[in-house]
Amino acid sequence: MKRIMIIGGGLSGLAAAYTLEKAASNQLKWDLYESHSSFGGKFETVKREGFIVEKGPDSFLARKPAGLALIEELGLTDKLIVNATGQSFVYHEKQLHPIPEGSVMGIPTDEAALLKSTLISEIGKKRALMEATLPYQSKDEDQSLGEFFEARFGSELVKCLIEPLLSGIYAGDIFQMSLRATFPQFEQAIEKAGSLMKGLKVPQNSNMNTTNTKNTIGAFRTLEGGFSELPAALVSALPKEHLHSAKKAKKITKKGSSYSISFTDGTKEEADYVLVAATHDTLIELTDEKTAAPFVNQPLTTLATISLAYDRQADLPEGTGYLVARTKPYKTTACTWVAKKWPHMVPKDKMLLRGFIGKMGEDEISGHSDDTLIDFVIQDYKEMMGLTDVPLFAEVSRMAHAMPTYKVGHKERLLALTDNLRANYPGVYFAGMSYVGIGIPDCIDLAQNQARQIINEVEN
Repeated sequence: MKRIMIIGGGLSGLAAAYTLEKAASNQLKWDLYESHSSFGGKFETVKREGFIVEKGPDSFLARKPAGLALIEELGLTDKLIVNATGQSFVYHEKQLHPIPEGSVMGIPTDEAALLKSTLISEIGKKRALMEATLPYQSKDEDQSLGEFFEARFGSELVKCLIEPLLSGIYAGDIFQMSLRATFPQFEQAIEKAGSLMKGLKVPQNSNMNTTNTKNTIGAFRTLEGGFSELPAALVSALPKEHLHSAKKAKKITKKGSSYSISFTDGTKEEADYVLVAATHDTLIELTDEKTAAPFVNQPLTTLATISLAYDRQADLPEGTGYLVARTKPYKTTACTWVAKKWPHMVPKDKMLLRGFIGKMGEDEISGHSDDTLIDFVIQDYKEMMGLTDVPLFAEVSRMAHAMPTYKVGHKERLLALTDNLRANYPGVYFAGMSYVGIGIPDCIDLAQNQARQIINEVEN
């Protein structure tokens, strides 16, 4: 019988364990080790004074099938909640501007909607609309999202619309982020249609719905009792004797055809296969310098969410919230109007705002207390929404070195890492946010695929 060790008890590790458990093979045995005292990773739901407060992920995109498929397998489909509203805004020049209808990740596809927008100047609109007639020369090498979009649409549209959206997703710098590792659909769309605006009008070319506009009503899903019900359901479905908490792995050492894994408490375990289900910094710690070299200098951004509950609703536009254009040095990067996006999470006539702090290359978090972070958010809200009410309470969540950035050349680095593992640690696999996608369905999909690969190796 082959033994498989999973290192990391977040969503990726639990999804992999669930896949191995379902295989029910008499040829393999698995165990999962988590460094913290509980499982679930970044998922955390707080229920307080009738509010449901998400301190980690709050939802997932329904168009990617892995999330819904796992929810169905776990018997949670009847608990799914669909987001209520879709329109989002960008805060720029002391005003909330609606994101133009038809935008795909901030990229305009509707000329009339762009022309009506208050977010972009007339000069900026004229430059952006030139994209439809600009020639496109494909490149052999990867390039940054910022470079790609600026060449097509000009700097103003990028700065005021595309950057807030894409940087909001990745907490990164779009002038360092890889086009091919994050949104290869954009290159594919322009190569087929000759123009990005034209190409993204064809759904099969873009493989995306419009985003942050009214058309995204129903694009997201969560669970009625809180999104942490997802990892909790996975834990409940797994045999407790195979789940080990408060066990931090220290090093993976090759031992013949198997591996010895040492832990910080001085213990050791043996395994035939190892799945490191965590961000790449963990894989770097566990393997040798040569093997992990392709990912050694890849950044992880520290983030914080600050949720503020209020006794009454403010006079806000109909929508889900706003992103902040990085044209001024604001502390916050975005705000979700939770009562409008997820009404079930907020008592009637109350208000819950979820603010975000954290940018690649900037540390606005670790040097400040929770109270200071709350003050930062309140000051931004006072300017951005005219909000002067005193919150009923606040919930702060800090996620240190949590968000990976897929920098230019990411796919090549990933291939090099994979080759290095095959050469130096055959039987060691990776899963998590750092590799092929940061979204919930992406993480589930990679973890399950890696688990199936191990099963195939064991059984064949």
